[in-house]
Amino acid sequence: MIKPHDIIKECAELALAGRGFNKTNPLVGAIVVKSDKVIASGYHRKFGKEHAEINALKEAGALASGADLYVTLEPCSQVGKTPPCCVEIVKSGIKRVFIGVVDPNPVNMGKGISHLLDNNIQVFLGFDEELCAAIIEDFTKSVLHKIPYFSVKIAQSLDGKIATSAGDSKWITNKSCREYVHYLRSISDAVLVGINTVINDDPFLNVRSLTDVPDPLKIVLDKDLRIPVESNLVKKSAEKLIIAAGNDINSIKRIILEDKGVTIIKCDVVDNKHINVIELSKALFKRNIMNVLIEGGSEVFGTFIDKDMVDKIYLFMAPIIIGGKESISSVGGRGVPLIKRAKVVDFLEIKSIEDNFLCTGKLKDYTHYVLEKTDELRNRCLRA
Repeated sequence: MIKPHDIIKECAELALAGRGFNKTNPLVGAIVVKSDKVIASGYHRKFGKEHAEINALKEAGALASGADLYVTLEPCSQVGKTPPCCVEIVKSGIKRVFIGVVDPNPVNMGKGISHLLDNNIQVFLGFDEELCAAIIEDFTKSVLHKIPYFSVKIAQSLDGKIATSAGDSKWITNKSCREYVHYLRSISDAVLVGINTVINDDPFLNVRSLTDVPDPLKIVLDKDLRIPVESNLVKKSAEKLIIAAGNDINSIKRIILEDKGVTIIKCDVVDNKHINVIELSKALFKRNIMNVLIEGGSEVFGTFIDKDMVDKIYLFMAPIIIGGKESISSVGGRGVPLIKRAKVVDFLEIKSIEDNFLCTGKLKDYTHYVLEKTDELRNRCLRA
């Protein structure tokens, strides 16, 4: 006997296959079941292309008539780059729809459900809500706040250092941890670093450990436009490079970089030291950037944390001690004056990666909004 919760879990696993390809669209998975058998499945494969429900219905074909559709997220109801999914579901002859959570977008919330109900389709809402809400957390933040979801990746020693006093940082963590970072890049729209990281390390910020996945955009905070024209980011990734610079920059160098394909976003500079990251985040959202992985360095981490803009943290820790007053601590910035004002990391998980450790946690949680709205709309639907 098919159990809705089991099928929704499978839908969620399908949805994750779309990571790195969907830009401002949420991750969604869908499965079609008929006579207690899975007959088709689909997920949202790429931004601007068919949604999960449509891919599943296409695979099912005529067999969709009279079948059940399971989907992690409420089917969309508005015309965008593709037709509304709820309209296509009605056309397919689907009899019942099982939905994980409602659409957190206030423009669409509940409208897809209403359309299905108005067309005599039975709707069941609320299955593995925490899981379904978690996989769209970046989407939820973006539609509610109009800025990207920011994750921080830190690789440090046991004593909280990311580099020695001489600036040496290669490599603090082991190879498996570094490969995991490539995975994190692959599921991010963009990777962000400060100009000192570019000058000191000359990174590529690409995805080398995985195949058939797109490289993320690269964002550099560089208020004075110091980035070397011969850096790897300019030479190898100019078309995917965004530089956040101050308003008073060298116009000749700007022209040289833009001629190579680099995008330059002018921002205000705070205290003559830092790019205004709040202003930058709004500009990134307007460019369809939904989630950003912040990779360094210490002052960049500190700037975003001081501004209360970090949503999630990935802390890789190696069993080494660097020591020294002049070595570089993982998080700079102003910090907090009192312990009681320290940033609290919730939902903490710790796992070993060979002889290293990965600590993940959230500084902000957006799932509660989706869970509350799902609970509010549950009474309009049937009970499974």
